Amino acid sequence: MRFHRIVAGADGTRNCEAALLWAAEQAVGRGERLLVVHAWEPRVPYRAPYARQPAHDDLAYEQLHGDAALNRALTLVGDRFPGIRVEGRLVPGRPESVLAEQARGADLLVLGSAAPLAGDGRLGAVVLSCLRRPPCPVVVVPPMGLDASQPVAVELAEAR
Repeated sequence: MRFHRIVAGADGTRNCEAALLWAAEQAVGRGERLLVVHAWEPRVPYRAPYARQPAHDDLAYEQLHGDAALNRALTLVGDRFPGIRVEGRLVPGRPESVLAEQARGADLLVLGSAAPLAGDGRLGAVVLSCLRRPPCPVVVVPPMGLDASQPVAVELAEAR
């Protein structure tokens, strides 16, 4: 069952901006609703020594940071596409799990990737997880380059 919506992940970095704008353009063109999702992981008592350590241990701070990232994403989309039907969701949990759940039954899941900037072409763990078991068709959009007039290339994975 399809819900006539496009889901886009927003991680709070500039790398996701091209994906958000591409998703918004698709939603407007198809007359669909855009759902922008920011997943945040509540602090756990033990993290792997190589894992990025947040600057604060305060749960309220982590939630406030996530809310600010989501609001930036919604403002970006709203400024470029006035009148778009868009909803934002701040959801606690692992990003790959949250995005898969929120995109179940959607027409598209749109994710950004910084792989072209890294130079090695490797995709991040969240993107790979969503591509391995796609809840719906998945589009991976690279970040905007220095020349914004260049068309955005996308990769599509079909849900099984």
